[in-house]
Amino acid sequence: MIPCSRLPSFLAILSLWTSAQVKAQDVPYINIKGSKFFYANGSQFFLKGVVYQQVPDSDEQGSVSANLARSSADNIYVDPLSDASACQRDIPYFQRLNVNLVRSYGIDKTKNHDDCMKLLAKAGIYALIDVPAPGLTIASLNPTWNDVLYDRFTSVIDVMHTYPNLLGFVVGDNVIAGVGETDSGPYVKAAVRDMKAYIRQKDYRPIPVGYVNDVLQGNAAAIDPQSKDTWEYLNCGGIDDRIDFFGANMVSFCKGSTYTGSGYNNATQSLSNYSLPIFLAAYGCSQALSRDFSEIKVIYGQQMSPTWSGGIIYEYFYQGPEPAYGLVSVSGSKVSLRTNFADVLTSIATVSPSSVASASYSPSDTDAATCPSGAATSLPPNPRIALASPSSTMSGSSTKGTGSASASSSSSKSGLSSGARAGIGVGVAVVVLVAIAVALLFIRRRRRQKKTREDEPEQWTKTDLAADGVDREARGHGPHMADSNARFEVEDTGKIRELPEHPPIFEAPGEGENVSEMAVSSPRTELPAPSRS
Repeated sequence: MIPCSRLPSFLAILSLWTSAQVKAQDVPYINIKGSKFFYANGSQFFLKGVVYQQVPDSDEQGSVSANLARSSADNIYVDPLSDASACQRDIPYFQRLNVNLVRSYGIDKTKNHDDCMKLLAKAGIYALIDVPAPGLTIASLNPTWNDVLYDRFTSVIDVMHTYPNLLGFVVGDNVIAGVGETDSGPYVKAAVRDMKAYIRQKDYRPIPVGYVNDVLQGNAAAIDPQSKDTWEYLNCGGIDDRIDFFGANMVSFCKGSTYTGSGYNNATQSLSNYSLPIFLAAYGCSQALSRDFSEIKVIYGQQMSPTWSGGIIYEYFYQGPEPAYGLVSVSGSKVSLRTNFADVLTSIATVSPSSVASASYSPSDTDAATCPSGAATSLPPNPRIALASPSSTMSGSSTKGTGSASASSSSSKSGLSSGARAGIGVGVAVVVLVAIAVALLFIRRRRRQKKTREDEPEQWTKTDLAADGVDREARGHGPHMADSNARFEVEDTGKIRELPEHPPIFEAPGEGENVSEMAVSSPRTELPAPSRS
């Protein structure tokens, strides 16, 4: 029973613990059921995302996609999720736009991402991570799936899998040029198979693995036949070889366009019976000067939201030269808004997608797609398994060695004299007696230690118990509990306040709440600090 004098402190501790448990639920895992994403509470999750990737200041100006397509991975992209000060700077602007997801085309696996991922989690923002890197991706022509790519892909999984606000991994973006035996399609499908197997093998939580591809023929409204083969091929066959989601790049909706004029209607109709979640992995008119993001109301409207799970704007950073994309320009800690920021803000504030609760949703199309004609019927092997010696050779070598050792032993034994055999017997007996003596001494010592602990229980402090694995896991430090989000809020509070020059990061709004609108008076305006009113 707790003494009354200690009751206030006990209640304070209980309050902190309860608060930590509540915070742990602020960023629930996103689950997949049929062709939709759902929060843990059963409400549907729609991506309201933005591409969050930047090229170095010293690099020549150009689009993210152009820079990422280069052959060398050295100094041609910035890992935004490893820079806590940049995340601190940008998250309030994400919140102004109701962004709930960022997509990164490439991360540096050698850097730490804890601070940014926790800051994003506090704001209710998830991350979609591409596992390739510049120069480390499956090629469209002369493809390969080798140990170098395998190690790159799995290392990204190792680095990012602990974060509860990780939505999933992308194994490739628009790299499939065909699905025949010698095309790149089978290599991407093999990568999907091996990444899903790796996640299971490592006993990580089930993390979705998907692929992104263009859907329409350039700016035309027609479906690209190769794209159709791609999304069908990646969703056919055994479940272990199939993607978990498909992202579509669609950049044909420009100022003055419509649902039908842009080809969005054709894409929606073609994918309406797809058994996996689909979303726009990159949208925004390909002609920078014709962007007004009026497609946002269509994407989240009644025509598309029953089929699509939202989309991702291309892109957050303005990276020149004109005409260029981007919602903001950044210089150090300063953020300047561009015209399209106001366009997105205006459109996203009024959307209300058609949603369904998980409990009342019974997917009708759950089967694998039919493999397209001419598709490869076999996949490249897992490169790590392929590098090992064939099992038959290993078995043969082992059997041969065992047989040789047996023959040698038999020959040797038959040649031993009676005296030699007696000497060996005495030696074995001595070893056994010594082992028994050591075991008895060990048991006696353990009994004394146990009696001492029972007589003096006060000597076992919390510091001593910290060395025990069970206690460490109970406090969130165990290997399979490293993502314990009960510590997000407590550990990040001080870090957030170290950067007072930036607008504060809000906690994610509750269900049904919206981030308040803000006015943007000009194309380049410093964003005022948000208020909680």
